[in-house]
Amino acid sequence: MAKKGAHLNAHKVTPKPKLAAIIGKTPVSYSQAMAKLHKDIKKLGLKGELGDGYKVKFKGKSGKTITSTGGQIIHCGEDPDWKALCGGKKMISQFALAGLVKKHSTPPK
Repeated sequence: MAKKGAHLNAHKVTPKPKLAAIIGKTPVSYSQAMAKLHKDIKKLGLKGELGDGYKVKFKGKSGKTITSTGGQIIHCGEDPDWKALCGGKKMISQFALAGLVKKHSTPPK
């Protein structure tokens, strides 16, 4: 039986320019793209602290508004590459990262 989510590693996506500025131009799987983004977040210190008082609201798949707080937030306002990737927002939720990868990559043919 295949592992859950194995289909995400089977196909490589090509990053568009805004995503390529952070993870590189070479085609990668979704999970590799997420791993590279998390590595960059850690390197640049963009992850929020638990209990820092920041909140970000975003729409979930069902259309319901979800609030992320503290450690679930990425502060992307200082870094120009991250600010471009996040559409000029100062903060985004970590739950929005997968959507950004999908939005800023070309699916396999």
